[in-house]
Amino acid sequence: MQVFRDGPAPMISAVCRDIGLTRTIDRMVAWDEKQCTLSPGLRVEAMIINALTRRCPLYRMDHFFHDVDVAKLFGPAVTPRQLNDDAMGRALDKVAEANAKEVYATVALQAVCRENISLEILHADTTSVSVQGAYEDNTADDDVWLTYGHSKDKRPDLKQFMYGLLVTSERVPAGAEVLSGNTSDKTWNQRMIRQLRERLGQTRGLVYVADSSLVCSSNLKTLQEQGIHFISRMPATFSLADQLRDRAWERDQWHPLGTLSQRKGAAIYRMQACEEVLKGESYRFVVVHSSHLDGRKARSIERRLQRLEQEGDKALHTLATREFACEPDAHEAWRSFLSRHAQDFFDFTYTVKRHTRRKSRSAPGRPPKDFVPETETAFSLTPVRTRNEPAIEEWKARASCFVLMTNLPQDARWTDEAIVREYKEQSVVEQHFAFIKNPKIVGPMYVKNPARVQALAYVLLMAVLVYSILERRVRRALKESGIPLEVYDRRTSLKPTGRSILEHFLGVNVVLMDGNRFLPKNLGEMPRLLRLLGLSENIYLSWTPP
Repeated sequence: MQVFRDGPAPMISAVCRDIGLTRTIDRMVAWDEKQCTLSPGLRVEAMIINALTRRCPLYRMDHFFHDVDVAKLFGPAVTPRQLNDDAMGRALDKVAEANAKEVYATVALQAVCRENISLEILHADTTSVSVQGAYEDNTADDDVWLTYGHSKDKRPDLKQFMYGLLVTSERVPAGAEVLSGNTSDKTWNQRMIRQLRERLGQTRGLVYVADSSLVCSSNLKTLQEQGIHFISRMPATFSLADQLRDRAWERDQWHPLGTLSQRKGAAIYRMQACEEVLKGESYRFVVVHSSHLDGRKARSIERRLQRLEQEGDKALHTLATREFACEPDAHEAWRSFLSRHAQDFFDFTYTVKRHTRRKSRSAPGRPPKDFVPETETAFSLTPVRTRNEPAIEEWKARASCFVLMTNLPQDARWTDEAIVREYKEQSVVEQHFAFIKNPKIVGPMYVKNPARVQALAYVLLMAVLVYSILERRVRRALKESGIPLEVYDRRTSLKPTGRSILEHFLGVNVVLMDGNRFLPKNLGEMPRLLRLLGLSENIYLSWTPP
């Protein structure tokens, strides 16, 4: 008798084969079937299983599969020893030689078609990933340059590459690119916009959602040429953004939106909409005010207030040490001080103090013994600075406003409120980035050469694709059934995350006895999850060729 700790491996393998991932890679990658016991597609599948379960570094892949029934997963002739780091490295080399970008694009597009996923709305964003090790200098033949750039990981001392991701409204990555570490977001957005028509054939009805890096003269022109609708945040560098915020604040005709999230303590939103001309074209603009100030803006405002306080206090100290011959001079000095220092966020008050001081002797030398010093009247200022809290709160409230921009026509589908809600769904991309950059999924990356880094990055994107598809399948099935799934701490949800779904499979063991495999009875929600995924328990009991 043998006991295998299969966990979610058979389920992940089944999803990979459902979307055609394994066969697509084997078809696109050059390999010799007679010489290879394990095809490149199966080796990539093994890396995806590793990334989505008990992630081990590539050099310990054979150790990871030591307790897994690999004969049932990859074929009767396969042993854990064959899933070593050399085999994984060769698979990455073959994927790189076949153009890793094209391999991933084909896999993703095929998955989208098989799963019938809508491409009406695409959310786009980029992030950076730091790499460890002294990689050699880039050459002209490299598709992706490992180089220094703006690090979103706050590690400017490390070289990096970047991810560009397109995610559907159902959280499935429909397109992705691995980019050089110094790629500009504006450049990537323009290239991606042009590629959409090439890959999709037509872009009628498509809505491209991105952050403020999308909005520049060249990208707006490209969007118009390609006939693509977009929703984006207007950069603060445009003077029109400040004008629209100020105008909305003066009009004070806000339309309440309420909360856009189910989280406790979520921000409350309100909006004002208008149409304006920019670069010769008419666009819709929505000024949105949030009850929560962004943390970075709050810190920036506080730093500026502290700087103004320090500058003001220094000038006040200098002013307080001065003495004046008459009271009008003291008042004039105060007016001069106010003209040079900001009063928007501080209240300055003062009092004039009158006192007697010893008058300086005009004659040189030591004064005689019977000398009686003369006195004179002098005046000084006692200034006081306090924060103008109402003005500061208004400053923070104005800073909580942002401006959305779109070329979508005003209709029943795309109301002003729908524009705001769709833009706030931009978090679907950030959630995938959080998965890709999770140290439990991929730690410090070093795989000898840039080509392998690029190939491994695309394999991780394939893992994200599988993760999102199993999440989508379960969510859609739960919505139809109306019966929630138990997740953390005995809570239930109709929208479980992929992580909580995978956790239901982690404790699954398979018993092999006399050539027959058996599953235990205490499987909890696992059998139901398999049905929700459109799979059967047979994936744990017998081998099916890819």
